Amino acid sequence: MLLRVENLFLYYESERGIVRAVDGVGFELGTKETLSIVGESGSGKSSLALGLIRLPPKNTAKYAGEIFFDGLDVMKLSDEEFRKKVRLNGIAMVFQGAMNTLNPVIPIVKQVAEPLIQGFNIPKNEAHQKAVETLSYLGIKPEMASRYPHEFSGGMRQRVAIAMALVTNPKIVILDEPTSALDIITQANIMNLLKKLKNEIGTSYIFITHDLALASELADKVAIMYAGRIVENGPAEKIFNSPKHPYTQLLIESVPTLRAERVPKFIPGAPPDLINPPSGCRFHPRCPYMIKGKCEREEPRITTVDGDVRVSCWLREEM
Repeated sequence: MLLRVENLFLYYESERGIVRAVDGVGFELGTKETLSIVGESGSGKSSLALGLIRLPPKNTAKYAGEIFFDGLDVMKLSDEEFRKKVRLNGIAMVFQGAMNTLNPVIPIVKQVAEPLIQGFNIPKNEAHQKAVETLSYLGIKPEMASRYPHEFSGGMRQRVAIAMALVTNPKIVILDEPTSALDIITQANIMNLLKKLKNEIGTSYIFITHDLALASELADKVAIMYAGRIVENGPAEKIFNSPKHPYTQLLIESVPTLRAERVPKFIPGAPPDLINPPSGCRFHPRCPYMIKGKCEREEPRITTVDGDVRVSCWLREEM
C-alpha cells in the first residue's frame, strides 16, 4: 500500500472557537490508483490535503494522526526529513487556483525548474531542459516556456501548475479541485490529460472535488466526506452504482442526467458548523432515514459491506 492514513485530525483556532476541519479521517491508496475525495464545500477536503503534505496553517489547534507513505511513518519525521524524503519527489500537490500558485513576474520555465535546482542541486541548464520537456508533455510548446503566467489562459496555467508538481516524478499527486475555475471544454481537456498521465506515467492521484461527474471520470476509489469525516469509502464502481450511506445516495440523486427522465433531488438543510457540529451522526439533521434516539446521540461505527465498502451509518449496521 503506497499511502495509509489513520485517525488524522486537523483543527483550527478561530475567534468563535475550534474548527474541526478534519476529524479522525482514515483511508488507503495503492500504487497507480486514483482516490477521489468528494463532498460539499466546507466538508474539510482541502484541509485534509494540507494535512497529508504537512502544511497546517499558523492557527492550527490540533494536528495529529498516522500517515504512512511507502512504509514510512511521515508524522515522526522532522520538517527537514519530510521535505527531503516526501515533499521533494514523494507527494506533490496542485493547489486550487493556478494563478495564485504562480509567481507573476517569473517566466514559467524557471518556476517549473526551481524544485530541481533547489531540491536536487541540478545545474540550471539541465533543470530548464527538464522543465521544457515536462511542459511539452503537457501540451505547452517549448517556445512558450519563457512566457509569464498572465500570458496564458486559465487552462494553460493549470497545465503549468501540474507540470510544477510532476517535474520531480512524485509517486502521488494531490489535485485540489484543479478544474473548478475552468469552462467545461477546458475541464474536459484537463481530465483527458490527467487520464493520459495516469496511464503513461503510472502516477497515483488524490483528486479532490465536489463534482461527482468529474470524480467518476478518473477514480478507482471514492471517499465521501461530510463535516470533517469520511462517511463512505470504497471502489468507485460500487459507490456510484450502489451507494450505502444516505448522504452518498442524495449526492448522486442530485446530479442531473442526460439519458434518464429522473428528476434531480436536493439535499435538505445546509452543511453543519464545524465549530459546533451535531452530536452523534453529523448527517442526522438532514438524513431522511434518521433512527430517532440513536443517530442524534451516538456516533456510528464504521461497518464493512459488500466486502470492501466502509460505511459510517447506524442504518447499515442494523441491516
